[in-house]
Amino acid sequence: MSTPSRPSLVRHWLALAEELVGRAAPRLDALNLFPVPDADTGTNMLATLTAARTAADACPAQDDAGAVLAHAGAAALDSARGNSGMLLAVGLAGMAEPLRGRERVDAFALAAAFGAADRAARQALSDPREGTILTVLSAAARSLARSSTQAPDTPAVAGDADPAVRLGPAVTVMLADCVQAVEETESLLAPLTRAHVVDAGAVGLLWVFEALRSVVTGTPVDEELATALPGYVEGVHAAEGEPAAEAEASAEGAVEVMGTLTLTPLAAAELRRRLADVGDAVILAPVGTARDAQGRVPWRVHVHVPRAEDAIGPLRAAGDVEGLAVTDLAEPSHGDDAAPDGCHGR
Repeated sequence: MSTPSRPSLVRHWLALAEELVGRAAPRLDALNLFPVPDADTGTNMLATLTAARTAADACPAQDDAGAVLAHAGAAALDSARGNSGMLLAVGLAGMAEPLRGRERVDAFALAAAFGAADRAARQALSDPREGTILTVLSAAARSLARSSTQAPDTPAVAGDADPAVRLGPAVTVMLADCVQAVEETESLLAPLTRAHVVDAGAVGLLWVFEALRSVVTGTPVDEELATALPGYVEGVHAAEGEPAAEAEASAEGAVEVMGTLTLTPLAAAELRRRLADVGDAVILAPVGTARDAQGRVPWRVHVHVPRAEDAIGPLRAAGDVEGLAVTDLAEPSHGDDAAPDGCHGR
């Protein structure tokens, strides 16, 4: 089974992902515990998907899936908020290059795209942590890589004669592997273990991948997919060893700072180092690949710091900052940001 690499496929996936994450957003917000319990994981992932879907819808019909994902990813990065929103945007943008110029998407192509997304997400972080959205993205990449190279008579992929085009069965297996990866997040991060819950961003990404499975296979969404995951229905409560006051304290006195700067790779590396010295949850990701005459590209920046000026100083020292935004992590804002207009999301 292979799937035409046409913009309608990507638009359908992003539209369904937006719908599923939108429905799950209140539960994802209530489940949000790591890196800070600011109750906005679902809201942030929805904002990313809305920006990506809007940009994809604006792309010319002749664009292939890689081109559409490049535009969608750039728009998502421009609008991304929070750790989960940023990492989802980085992943979408990272998928683009392996799919450029392809007339059809098969299991090999999708495996390459997910592998690139996984690498991009990990490279964007100064301190990659397991038990997060990264764990599920890596599980998806590994699963697709295995399925794309299995023998045709392997039960998981039986029914497709050509190993180069086993997309539907491969995505179905990938989703099952991702459910297991989400379940494992509870044991990979101490705050999640103490609260007996899974990671909110990991569950959000699971819904994004369920949308892909449904679109590729043409089968209904599994509405009960996340129901049995620890904490998904009930949210985060004051569990044993994780009092509410302790959880809330991790967000007090901290702010999230985001912005976009045009930098060379060397300048971006230096900025990453400086931000890591003063804060955490540092994410730097290039917005596109087009370089200016000085070899610079736009970089989207995200960091948590005790005080806004701790990050604003290094940002402004590195260059002109566009779209500077500061959010108090103790008082998350759930307002709707305007999505970028147009195919290129700029």
